[in-house]
Amino acid sequence: MALEFTNVLKGVVTQTLLMALLERGGYRVTRLGIEELFGEVKHIDIQQHMGLNLPLQLRFLPDLLVAEKDMTQVFLVEVKFRKTFNQSTVESLHEELKKQHEYWPQAYAVIMIAEPFVTDGKFHQDHIRVLKPDEYGLLLDTQLSLPERRGKLHHLQRVFTRFKDERHILDVQKSADTLTQTLHDLAKL
Repeated sequence: MALEFTNVLKGVVTQTLLMALLERGGYRVTRLGIEELFGEVKHIDIQQHMGLNLPLQLRFLPDLLVAEKDMTQVFLVEVKFRKTFNQSTVESLHEELKKQHEYWPQAYAVIMIAEPFVTDGKFHQDHIRVLKPDEYGLLLDTQLSLPERRGKLHHLQRVFTRFKDERHILDVQKSADTLTQTLHDLAKL
């Protein structure tokens, strides 16, 4: 069975949302990912996919390449969408990201959550957090409560510092309203 249509749609939409937000923030963004490089994999079942004998580095290629305009800094970024941030979500995220981390240890993960990380959250930073490459263990750190783990995830503007630039702040804030509504809508699928 091919990938479920709603999952493909959620992935494409969340990647596109993040791309648009990062581009408005002044970054150069290019899609990577096996689905982008070899789109046919979206239409085959898992057995066929495994039969392709693709190198594991390709199977786990992060979704986006994000760079400063002057190319002084580059980020590999995996985009993950979840309806909510709960124990089940944390476990599935950790499992998926752990595999990718073996081949792309420098990759960041941007986690987009439909139900905000904070009560009554309305802003994009209430729905989007970043997990840095050396922090994947945080997801399963049982010495921290789930809210404490959630609190240790980074706001987008703390990692992608161009968002602090006065020239981009207003543009990004305007985009954020559309982003949060779209994440809510995706959760209904």
